[in-house]
Amino acid sequence: MRKYLLFKDLGPNDLPTLKQLTTNEICKVWAGTSKYIRKQLVEKKAVDIGIGTFALVLVHAKVGEDKVLPVERPVFQLCRFMKKFYKLQCAKTKIPKETPFCQLDFQQIGADIHFRPEIVEQCIHETLLFFAGAIQDKREVEFSFRSVGILAVRRSVVSMTFFDNCLLELDTTGNMHTALLGNPKMMRIVAFAGKNDYSRLSQDGVIVLPRLAVVIPHQASDHVMSLKPRRESAPWGGGARRDSCQ
Repeated sequence: MRKYLLFKDLGPNDLPTLKQLTTNEICKVWAGTSKYIRKQLVEKKAVDIGIGTFALVLVHAKVGEDKVLPVERPVFQLCRFMKKFYKLQCAKTKIPKETPFCQLDFQQIGADIHFRPEIVEQCIHETLLFFAGAIQDKREVEFSFRSVGILAVRRSVVSMTFFDNCLLELDTTGNMHTALLGNPKMMRIVAFAGKNDYSRLSQDGVIVLPRLAVVIPHQASDHVMSLKPRRESAPWGGGARRDSCQ
């Protein structure tokens, strides 16, 4: 989406909803969003989240010397405008034309986590703005989608890996487990939560989303610093603290 092509630096006033929500609330919105994405993938639908599209594609994995297995695997196709604007590199992905597409359903996500849909929509939008801002600043980024996988940007190279239970559920051929064990290239698509230090390249910190924090890698213990805009003393325009649609 062109709205994530930034021509100037972001400031706290550009992220009013993130400023008012707590880190736990932001993560709750994204947990609900990730659940929605996975549900659509199970139904073989592609999901446009604004910066790119999650979808399911059929690939053929070579196992052993002469055996080729059909496998259904999820992919993330980065928005072509973002790829060109920020000069990013990513694996070529072609989503079948017959795949039904859908947008994020803020009403459904909000109902599932007991948040008002407008808060869900703004939280998602501003987090994606934050993501775009990090790319604009050429920072290393890890964007975790709970129950789905991890979107990473390292030295302008974009990659998406998926958690093993997600891969196994989405594949209806029954061949994913065999393909992962028998094909080293297939193992490269597997994400390992909390095990990313080995692949982190930056020395000045990795921005982790949706936590809105920076982690200093390659240290004995993780050094985490919050990047979340400071919250106002009286959120939501001076009323009582509201974090749901109750």
